[in-house]
Amino acid sequence: MTLTTTPLEAAQHTPGVAHGLSLPEASERSGYGVSTLRRHIKDGRLKAVKAKGRIFVEMSDLDAFAEPEPVQPSEASLQEWARRMAAKAPAIRPEQRQIILAAFSSALGEN
Repeated sequence: MTLTTTPLEAAQHTPGVAHGLSLPEASERSGYGVSTLRRHIKDGRLKAVKAKGRIFVEMSDLDAFAEPEPVQPSEASLQEWARRMAAKAPAIRPEQRQIILAAFSSALGEN
């Protein structure tokens, strides 16, 4: 585990200081378990400092770590998903098809 502590960091990361969270506090804030946070700290994906035998995480580092990353599926995977969903869907009447196509065209701005 690569945790570094300088006297300044130790002073800044003592319990009760607003910008440093203990692991239980970070766990509660992020929804990740303490052991999961420890693993991400050990792997270098989450920055932390160790002071007086305890590990602390900056709130901004925790927020950046826990922020969701957008998923960009490929065109091929979207087409494959659409084929699977279409194969499972019940048959529709022609007028239902027109309603669905019109709704998607309108939502996509293709009028």
